[in-house]
Amino acid sequence: MNAVVLGVSTDSVPSHAAWADTLGGIDYPLLSDYNKEVSKEYGVLMENEGIALRGTFIIDPEGILKAISIYDTATGRSVNEFLRTLAALQTKKACPVNWQPGDAAIG
Repeated sequence: MNAVVLGVSTDSVPSHAAWADTLGGIDYPLLSDYNKEVSKEYGVLMENEGIALRGTFIIDPEGILKAISIYDTATGRSVNEFLRTLAALQTKKACPVNWQPGDAAIG
């Protein structure tokens, strides 16, 4: 989809490696935010608990935030919804509720 995917977690590098191994590997960089600076800057750090919420950010090539989604740590995320959102943003047109790739966009 002509996008760069980066994973960022407050876990350590060895923890990332073990997690990726349980999945049979991953095909995107997974960065360690062990010092929690990135999580704090992106507004997902729960400082009292020392953990980060699950945030997904779509940032355009100019560095402009186009979409943000933040979930509690117990809530799973929908990859399909993120892909749908990215596809809608890439049309550079208005996409109505429930729009899907291949549907007509407005404008």
